Amino acid sequence: MGALLKKGRGESPEPPRGVIEVEGLAMNGLLKSFSVEDCGKPKGYQRIVAETIDGRTIKTGCLEPDAARREVMVMNLYLRQWSKFIVRQDSGR
Repeated sequence: MGALLKKGRGESPEPPRGVIEVEGLAMNGLLKSFSVEDCGKPKGYQRIVAETIDGRTIKTGCLEPDAARREVMVMNLYLRQWSKFIVRQDSGR
């Protein structure tokens, strides 16, 4: 299933992340990007695949089609609008 993959390491993948965890990362400006991919089974179900600012790839479990569409809208809002208000010490904002 989904996994947390660490680049450059041969570690075992972690179980899928919850949607709320991925949303939290997006809301706090800790995601670079995300996409949606098909789960395969059950037919039509999808998962969110996100890249964190430190280069990790995180996947959620499979979501019903309507839930996946809603999640895409929420994630877009967080990444494009909400996360711009995050103040980071290292960037001087």
